[in-house]
Amino acid sequence: MNLLNKTLILIAAAVFILSFSTAYSQSSLTLSVAPARQLLTVDPGKSTAVVVKFFNNSDAPISGNIKVADFIVEDKEGSPTFIEGPTSLSTRFAAAGWVKLALDKATLPANDKVSIQAKINVPPDAKPGGRYFAVYFEPTSAVPQEAETALGEGVSAVTPRVAALVYLRVSGPIEENANLIRFTTPTFLEYGPILVETEIVNLGNYHIKPQGIITLTNMLGQVKEEVKLNEENIFPDASRVYKSEIGSKWMLGKYTLNLTAPYGESGKVITGTTSIWLFPWRVAVAIIFGVIIVIALITISWKNLTKKEKELEKKLEEEIGDIETLKNKYKDAINEPSPNKDSPPS
Repeated sequence: MNLLNKTLILIAAAVFILSFSTAYSQSSLTLSVAPARQLLTVDPGKSTAVVVKFFNNSDAPISGNIKVADFIVEDKEGSPTFIEGPTSLSTRFAAAGWVKLALDKATLPANDKVSIQAKINVPPDAKPGGRYFAVYFEPTSAVPQEAETALGEGVSAVTPRVAALVYLRVSGPIEENANLIRFTTPTFLEYGPILVETEIVNLGNYHIKPQGIITLTNMLGQVKEEVKLNEENIFPDASRVYKSEIGSKWMLGKYTLNLTAPYGESGKVITGTTSIWLFPWRVAVAIIFGVIIVIALITISWKNLTKKEKELEKKLEEEIGDIETLKNKYKDAINEPSPNKDSPPS
């Protein structure tokens, strides 16, 4: 097989894979809804309406029921829990009983949508604050693909149910009260960055969205870094946990972290402080051992050098002594008088 044929086969395979991936990703979103979240304010005793559009992205019609349910948030990630039928869950912020749908059944045409109007009648004695409900479509016929939706905050789908969330505010003075449950880090780390866990609870009667900033300062009071908390809704009677990373890998000493998180309409602020020590002790131990080894080597080398110098000095002294001895010997030989051959014998 020549190079041209191999190239054509690779191109054809790539096109097939891309086409398959695109087709699959589109068909997997069988059901979707828009808007996924709506916020509105209504006076007590007044009425309003919302419109929700359900989309069928498949090539076959889908029939189902359209219903309304209250929801609350129980976990710390902001996931809504529907309240349907008798329940022991709190209905303090319920509003489904105020809602009347134009349709309770519908068939979504293939590759088309159906718009549903939900009329909301707020009782005259309704207390100010937040009320939360969902309008959802639940198929009763076969769904071509597993019904999914791109989930974000304010969107919930229990396969194959797809829902739009409505945040309703009854006009009037609302109660804003939030507390910091925890703002923690490990007490000691060898390396950064630092993992910070922040938990804020909403004790008011309307959802809030704190805008928090965590500031990292060193022992000299210098600001080393700032990070923002994700802006997420915290529903009434619920808390949310934020996980943040701050700092770099190489950090040394004590660091202080400060949280400042304004929230609500009245400008209230949540604050918190914690501290942490960072010390790369393994690296420090390795450096200390390295320094000790270098000092030991230098000491041994110095001792050997000193010893050799002393030996050389001793040898030199011996040689100088030998030279002096020879010098004196030759000097005596030179100074000794020679016998006179002409003098008569005695």
